[in-house]
Amino acid sequence: MNNETLLVIFVGLTGFALIVQAIVMLVAFLTMRKTIASVRSDVEELRASATPLLSMSKDLLEKIAPKVESIATDMADLTQRLKDQTAELQSTTTEVLDRVHRQTTRVDAIITGVIDSIEYATNVVAYSVSRPVRQISALLASAKAFLTVLATGRRPEQQTEVVADQDMFV
Repeated sequence: MNNETLLVIFVGLTGFALIVQAIVMLVAFLTMRKTIASVRSDVEELRASATPLLSMSKDLLEKIAPKVESIATDMADLTQRLKDQTAELQSTTTEVLDRVHRQTTRVDAIITGVIDSIEYATNVVAYSVSRPVRQISALLASAKAFLTVLATGRRPEQQTEVVADQDMFV
């Protein structure tokens, strides 16, 4: 085989490959065109159904936006008022607790003073009563001893002890 024959065969094969490639490209073009038309119709359907929804959403947002802003403003105002009232309540509570503490301390001092006075008065009364009682007891013991000596003429063998007990007075 000579070179010319081979050259003609290669040129023929190249031509055939170009024709096959052109057919494949034409089929791809037609398929793409059909796909683009299908996608375009789907997009138009989507646009037709989404446009009213987006329009309604926009209208709804336009109607709701002032109300949402008003609610946010009211919530901020309410929060600030709650903070102020909480601070005022805390201040008042602290003041009341301080007053209660001062009054409790004062009442404690008064009660302690009264109890101390009562204890002092009790001790004074007990001493005032027990001293004369001891003196009278001693006088009676001495009179008894004197009478015993007079009656019997002798001293008693057993001496009775006089015990001065300050705790006897109740």
